[in-house]
Amino acid sequence: MSGGNPFLDPLLRRRREEPDAPFALLHGPAGWEEYPFAALFDRALQFAALYRARGVKPGGLVFLMLRHGQDLCAGFLGGMLAGAMPSFLPPPTPKQDPALYWRQHRTLLAQTAPAAILAEEALHAPIAAMLGEATPPLLRCAEADALPAVLPASLPDADAIALLQHSSGTTGLKKGVALSYRAIALQLDAYAERLGLRAPPAIASWLPLYHDMGLITGLLLPLWLGGRIAAMDPFAWVGRPALLFEGVTRIGASHVWLPNFAFHLLARTVRRVEGLDLSSVEAWTNCSEPCRPDAFAAFLARFAHAGVREESLRTCYAMAETVFAVAQAAPGAPVRRLTLPDGRTLLSNGPPLAGCEVEARGEAGPLPPGEIGELCIRAPFLFTGYNRNPEATAAALAEGWYRTGDLGLVEDGEVFVTGRIKDLIIVAGKNIHAHDVEAALQDLPGLKPGRAVAFGQDDPDLGTERLVVVAEREEGADAASLVAAINGAVLDALGIACGAVQVVEPGWLVKTTSGKISRESNAARYAALRAKGDPHGRQS
Repeated sequence: MSGGNPFLDPLLRRRREEPDAPFALLHGPAGWEEYPFAALFDRALQFAALYRARGVKPGGLVFLMLRHGQDLCAGFLGGMLAGAMPSFLPPPTPKQDPALYWRQHRTLLAQTAPAAILAEEALHAPIAAMLGEATPPLLRCAEADALPAVLPASLPDADAIALLQHSSGTTGLKKGVALSYRAIALQLDAYAERLGLRAPPAIASWLPLYHDMGLITGLLLPLWLGGRIAAMDPFAWVGRPALLFEGVTRIGASHVWLPNFAFHLLARTVRRVEGLDLSSVEAWTNCSEPCRPDAFAAFLARFAHAGVREESLRTCYAMAETVFAVAQAAPGAPVRRLTLPDGRTLLSNGPPLAGCEVEARGEAGPLPPGEIGELCIRAPFLFTGYNRNPEATAAALAEGWYRTGDLGLVEDGEVFVTGRIKDLIIVAGKNIHAHDVEAALQDLPGLKPGRAVAFGQDDPDLGTERLVVVAEREEGADAASLVAAINGAVLDALGIACGAVQVVEPGWLVKTTSGKISRESNAARYAALRAKGDPHGRQS
């Protein structure tokens, strides 16, 4: 892969040879709207012209804080065509604590020094008020309307940084994962091979583009392969989960990526619809969270009548630091299962992609097959480093290997993930994985689905950690009865009693921008709650 730009060159060729090819079917307030590839590409060229006109130099960081729509995609691609480093940031939502949101982003924006920010009109005033004299140029999408869609005189080289993918954590400074064009193209090539793509994919997605799974599978992969997407706003999908199936049927989608919780949500909320045809989907890939057998069982039981097949249910282990996929279950057979000595059943994430190596390591180095340790990765598509954060880069990368912070094992060449190191709770010598506790509460009556968090808390009197569960109740549910039900469910599933259970009001738990419950933030919030002596978890 030498000479030229391995990601952008195929896009320029497609613009010349297939200008009328369909690309994006986007759902918005007016319903579904079609955007041919040429329309998206030419709009991206207008944004590239806007960035240059407003002083963005090659390598300059451009943040995008936009809602779902064509300009969200075109503004990002335009940053790449201009030689800048585009990066998505999530705009604030009504469900977020605005003080927390702006406090996090004030630090991020101050430390990353963006060359420009392309933002919704309503965000310009709070950004300017937050940053004061340090505010970079604030751009509006309408500024690009009258600019010419002219091809750039040159493109960035293969080893230039193509983009920054920011983590979705809710505490501390988000780290900008710097990815080169070479790394992106190598990842997409290896991933397409593992997916067994015989034709450009058709992808249905509700995933936010500021999350690596959404960015790669819902934009960069179909762009690079000449595929097609049917995409919707994540909040529209949450309000009406069946919208994803509309996207599938409208374009005959071949691939869908979902986090584990979404399989449960769809199975629970979408009623049986006669005539629903999902048989076009070759792969429903479970990714982003630990993949659990019960999620697949619920999804298959609910939608087998619509054409969902067991062999179409796949798994993937992925992260922004490797662009996306590390391992993926190969097509054609049900995902392999492994039962551990402690009784837990794991789903395999398949073998590593071509050129990628995965080891489980302990304190003394690599562990034998089947033993659980920290998963470490070496691959040709590793990230360049964390933007403006050499300390974090040095801590994560050593001799070409990336330390993931994930616990797992490799057996018969396949990767199994058991959890995060920091999410391991050790109670009286017994290892408890936080996500196993949360899974035991998934369908407990009276609790908000997916709105429970488990974490460990040091108990100096006992000399060990105690297991703490904080869960949101449904409106009208009795808190005292739920505490008993939670204790019983955890004891039945894991054979261990909770050290403390806190039932809180709907909306109390803190989530990351990618929709995950933040254990660290909620543990801190729980500690503050107990210090104030508020037994009901009410916000004050």
